[in-house]
Amino acid sequence: MKKILLLLVAFMSIVTLTSCNKTPLEKVAEYIEQNHPKIIKLSDYTNFKWDEAWLIYGNVGVSYLNFMRDQNINVERIDDTIKMWKEFSNTIVYIYNKKVVYYEFPPDNRDGEIFGFAEPFSLLDFNLERGQIIVLSSNNSECEVKGKTLIPIKPIKIYENMDKKLK
Repeated sequence: MKKILLLLVAFMSIVTLTSCNKTPLEKVAEYIEQNHPKIIKLSDYTNFKWDEAWLIYGNVGVSYLNFMRDQNINVERIDDTIKMWKEFSNTIVYIYNKKVVYYEFPPDNRDGEIFGFAEPFSLLDFNLERGQIIVLSSNNSECEVKGKTLIPIKPIKIYENMDKKLK
């Protein structure tokens, strides 16, 4: 009986620790896969304060950071890691009091690939047009769920064709 109890405690500890290490979008993707909701609220999946989330799809790089600086946003947190950003990518940048507090890319299947043979595909998408930035408020971060796509319901700002404008 003690062995069973110890195994149960060990299993629960591993599950708890594993779920703590997930990014907000990994939590969203998992919830969608298990529960098939029609609407989710991004702020329900974050454990940090933010007032805006910038959903970006484009040639993310220095020009986008400069654009954010022009909007009086402190991008110091991501300045040093800009080399890690993919050329064309979906990115979500969380901002609190005009300062970047966290950023991430939507989860994909690469964590589950074996020996690099899997073709990467996104497990979650915002279905943005290239060069589009959509800004959400933490007070209204609801997104309609269509399959594995999140569609922001009430964005506070939308920027279009930013790849061309920022060249």
